[in-house]
Amino acid sequence: MEKNHTFVKKNAIFGGLLGVSLILVSVLFHISGKNLVFNPQLNNVIMLLSITCAFIGIRKYREEELQGFISYALTLGGFLYIISIGTFIYGIYIYFLFRFTPELQQNYLAILDTMLDEMYKGTPILNSAKDMMEHLVTPFFISAMETFNKILTGLIFSLLPALILRRRASRNE
Repeated sequence: MEKNHTFVKKNAIFGGLLGVSLILVSVLFHISGKNLVFNPQLNNVIMLLSITCAFIGIRKYREEELQGFISYALTLGGFLYIISIGTFIYGIYIYFLFRFTPELQQNYLAILDTMLDEMYKGTPILNSAKDMMEHLVTPFFISAMETFNKILTGLIFSLLPALILRRRASRNE
């Protein structure tokens, strides 16, 4: 039970640091006038920060708490745990950002409209899809989608680093 408590506590700290880092990067992008909506540069920086922070956190946990040995499942779970905490904090920030900055939400809707125009050009679904998006897209929806997308992408990009970090005890010991 003590190891589980230590796992949660130690990795939650890295999740919190990740969340603060993601917010700072987003603020820097916003201040510099770069688009926050569907910005591949911002998404790449967020993913790089997420994987790096989780890698450092799991490696530190492995060395300090587990005497250098950790399973792949625990490593992958640690990655997912740290990234989930960080992106949940980031999601709260996104909610308040879009809640109190309506022009960002309008920008989000404009980009969605453009994407829908490209996907459904000349079909009867286009107007229905646009109407649905206009009613569905709220700060909560944007925040939830950002959080879900970052966690899913983080999970996918964590598969290889988790394999690199895992280390089994030798059978002779």
